[in-house]
Amino acid sequence: MINKNLLRMTSLLGVLVMAGCTAPTVPTANNNTPEENKVISVMPENYTGGQLAPEEGMIPGEKEIGALSNASMNVFYNTLKAEDENANVLISPASLSFAFGIAENGAEGNTLKQMEETVNGGIPVEDINPILNYTSYKLNNAEDVKWGVANSLWFNDNGSCKMEDEFLKKAVSYYDAEVYEKVFDEAVIDEINNWIYKKTDHMIDKVIDEYSKDAMLFIVNAMAFEGEWQEQYEKNDVFENMKFNNSDGTQSDVTLLHSTEGRYFELGEGTGFIKPYKGGQYAFVGILPDEGVTPEEYMEGLVNGNEDFSEAVRNAEYGDVEVYLPEFDADYDKLMNDIYKDMGMDPFDEDKAEFKGFFTDDETSDVWIGKVLHKTHIEVDRKGTKAAAVTVIEVDKCMALPVFDDPVVIRLDRPFVYAIVDTETGTPIFLGCQNSIK
Repeated sequence: MINKNLLRMTSLLGVLVMAGCTAPTVPTANNNTPEENKVISVMPENYTGGQLAPEEGMIPGEKEIGALSNASMNVFYNTLKAEDENANVLISPASLSFAFGIAENGAEGNTLKQMEETVNGGIPVEDINPILNYTSYKLNNAEDVKWGVANSLWFNDNGSCKMEDEFLKKAVSYYDAEVYEKVFDEAVIDEINNWIYKKTDHMIDKVIDEYSKDAMLFIVNAMAFEGEWQEQYEKNDVFENMKFNNSDGTQSDVTLLHSTEGRYFELGEGTGFIKPYKGGQYAFVGILPDEGVTPEEYMEGLVNGNEDFSEAVRNAEYGDVEVYLPEFDADYDKLMNDIYKDMGMDPFDEDKAEFKGFFTDDETSDVWIGKVLHKTHIEVDRKGTKAAAVTVIEVDKCMALPVFDDPVVIRLDRPFVYAIVDTETGTPIFLGCQNSIK
């Protein structure tokens, strides 16, 4: 498992919700102005430890990098497949990984195995915990670009159940989670949303609108990214009033940013470039599918052909490539239940889900996942990129490249695939496709 590669899975916001399955939903207070939390932070009894210091053994090797990259491509392709053909899609595989990573510490049996296989790419939870710990530690200490990583547990202190100390210790040790306990009322969602707003650098101001009356636990992971381009655009590199050919046959006016980048690759039926952010540790990757190939068809080819995206990024050719990148922004949200069901996970089935590690009382451990909601945002312009993502998992409780001879030109003026990646591992942090710019 150990090598010199470093996994930096980033830019996510994950929220897991423990909720009663039979209770009506509770509307939240109408408060759009985030304020500081007033709840009390607590820790397991007799436990004073914090996040583990990073160690060499936490660094993923080639096997782990490939597994996580393939899992990312699979969930992205299945999300594309579930959408309308002209939709813009943007997910954060990292967001999903962090959210499920915390939840896996409360799972067992087939439920745990399915989550490990589908979300982790086969990496067991005892290995994914230190990998994600190493990732968050390094991100929070990154230079040149801005990362914000924060996790928290919000426990309903209504006297009906008690959290497992072992689960809490893992959440703190590996995920640096802040632990809060509070009797849930209408104000609690505003407080959690306010916490999220602050931790995402004000990019996401509201995630949860309502919650089950018998909600037991919220697990929240918040991350934000902001990075400037390593090489800034000059005035004569900015071309306004250019055309983007949307997938529905229409055209839109866009601003195209021209630059000459130093690395490119061919992967499947497309050609990609790597555009570094300041410091070079993270980069924007743009991939233009071959003429006549849609983003969904492109991703289908990669998944069915078992193409290694991370390897293509890490082993990209050195050479000049002319790039035309449109300024764009995108927002996306998706209910992910059916996508994960199609990928072989059944924690959504109350008769099959196995979550016994959250609570000390077996009766209150009879829970399953009710919803997986995912929401993302990205802004790409001449200065750089800002991005954030949200994953909400509601858990319901039952009470019973070749060398090119000619100059390469990649002009993203028609539907394309893109990513934000860790350049050392090639692991995708965000994955998106832009079918239209309007």
